[in-house]
Amino acid sequence: MKFSEPNRSRRRAGPLLMVVIAVALALIVLPAAAALALNVATHLTRRLNAAVNSNLQPPTIAPVLPLNDVSRWQGVERVNILLMGIDQRPDQDPDTARTDTLILLTIDPQSATAGMMSIPRDLYVPLPNRGQDRINTAHVYGGPQFAMQTVEYNFGIPVHHFARVNFNALVRLVDLVGGIDIYVSQDINDQAFPNDSYGYDPFAISAGWHHMDGATALKYARTRHGSSDFERMRRQQQVIMALRDAMLSTDAITKVLPNAPQILTTLQDSIRTDLSPLEVVQLAMLAKDIPQDKIARVVIDETSVQAWTTPQGGSVLIPIRDRLRELREKLYNPPPPDLVDTVNATPEPGRIAVYNGTQVQGLAATAKAYLESQGFTVAELGNAVGDYPRTVIIDYKGRPAYTARLAAALGLPVSIVVTQPDAAQPLDALVILGDDFQMPSTSAPAP
Repeated sequence: MKFSEPNRSRRRAGPLLMVVIAVALALIVLPAAAALALNVATHLTRRLNAAVNSNLQPPTIAPVLPLNDVSRWQGVERVNILLMGIDQRPDQDPDTARTDTLILLTIDPQSATAGMMSIPRDLYVPLPNRGQDRINTAHVYGGPQFAMQTVEYNFGIPVHHFARVNFNALVRLVDLVGGIDIYVSQDINDQAFPNDSYGYDPFAISAGWHHMDGATALKYARTRHGSSDFERMRRQQQVIMALRDAMLSTDAITKVLPNAPQILTTLQDSIRTDLSPLEVVQLAMLAKDIPQDKIARVVIDETSVQAWTTPQGGSVLIPIRDRLRELREKLYNPPPPDLVDTVNATPEPGRIAVYNGTQVQGLAATAKAYLESQGFTVAELGNAVGDYPRTVIIDYKGRPAYTARLAAALGLPVSIVVTQPDAAQPLDALVILGDDFQMPSTSAPAP
């Protein structure tokens, strides 16, 4: 296997790059926020670069610059970026930390598609010239470059760049936007959640909607006590989606911008990358024009691995290579939204239930009539237990394209969708209407 050789030395991101990278990654996942966010990132890049180069303090934020001031991405080849979240303790060198999160991001300028693939940390694979081990140890043995080589070696996907973050970045960003709204599908009680001193910091949260600060969102994204790493990866993508929703709100923008210098100073030791500020901004501009239905979201889940115990007694996951090839194809070629989900072999248009989680009588029946007019099949009506402040869609079959279209038909953001696999459940999805729900006034696309 021939590895991609870096064409420049790896460098730690300067303080201005923290915001730019966060914006770029958000744009790759959900480009709707592009115009405003990218203007902000572009302006911060230029103003703060000047400040750093002249050894001055970050200047006061001036009016944003127009997008036309930034040149477009000139490459025509697909760009793959390995995003690594490291489990770094206060007394630890970041270059020796294990990767707690691995997400492969991809952007194809030619087809105008993008995607992200979550990789479980316990995936047991051959490391180049080191034998078999968990994939999250690759960073320990050789830093970001060796982690990139390991992913490329095992997935047959060239990895061109990396961005490495520690958990301070997520906590700070969530707090700066005023917190995020997350639907917790089941009670979590993790008494063994680790703290920074190699002890425990118990984490418990009940099922239902919660407004989370940064510390709570981090625990929610990281815990896997009583569940699996697959559920944990789904929660991580759920946090990304909720953070996007928060960043889109006008109130969040007004909170973030006045504190930009403080943000940059706080995060200067939290992110490292081999991308230059200009490359990140150009990639963000490229990603912002990609339609949401051409952005694949892939998780290497229960269908893609086999559990195994090593001779040393470690619990690991052996990849099913044929399945990985299918996921790689899905990552590179997001299906058109009107095609059947052939991976899960679930017939269109699917079967859904609609429950009323409000005190408004007849709301579920009204929503049922509307959804059926849009081509959805509503197989069941009911009342939810308790009141729901916000609507939620529970995806029982792992069909993100289908449930995204269901959310769009109801005029709701994709972040309200929660994946909760249940092979015995005859329904494809459950819609629980909350106090925030309003009947759409215009027709939405049929599924």
